[in-house]
Amino acid sequence: MGLEITSGMLAEFKDREPEAYETYKKIFQNINVVLAANNLEPHNEPEEMENEALQFGGFPYSFLHHLRRFLAHAWENEDDENWEPKPFSPNDDPGADSILEDHYSYMESHLLTHSDAEGFYLPLEMPEVLFDIEEARVPGAMIGSSYSLLKELKGLTKPLGIQLDEHDDITNIAQLNKIIENQGDFWIEILVFASLLDAAKFSIKNNTAILFN
Repeated sequence: MGLEITSGMLAEFKDREPEAYETYKKIFQNINVVLAANNLEPHNEPEEMENEALQFGGFPYSFLHHLRRFLAHAWENEDDENWEPKPFSPNDDPGADSILEDHYSYMESHLLTHSDAEGFYLPLEMPEVLFDIEEARVPGAMIGSSYSLLKELKGLTKPLGIQLDEHDDITNIAQLNKIIENQGDFWIEILVFASLLDAAKFSIKNNTAILFN
């Protein structure tokens, strides 16, 4: 078992899995209660799509912590123009990194402030991560913004050696795939980055929520 990242699943479930459709229909109703409680407009999850739903992943849940740790260190050194990331020790637990723990505590990041195994990102501009409420529970408890997630990811392109074009498509994918295949420096971070980038772009383009499960 590993983390699966999907988007557009309500439309996928509608005709194929009626029980799952009803379950997620209720969850999106609860999400809109949370949005209303925070004075935000509702999210209307599409029930029909021209494109197939996005579904991929299967990498270990712990892989998220590698990218989160990298983000925390990048932010910690954002005032140092000469900063270059150095590979972490493979024996270190990324989730126990003290710098990551500090940035977790600020609860300002949509990438950091999110469940490892559940939860949603919505294609809405939101100033901060939202939390569910007693009368409207949401799996994972935390609701992030696909726009904020995309922005945070794009801030990591330079230190990760990732090149994007004007459409936010990766242009040096062959080079990155080689790093991943050879398990080179930051290969886990690059793998998770690429997965989340695709999900954020799909979410914004199709007005669909990103779901971790």
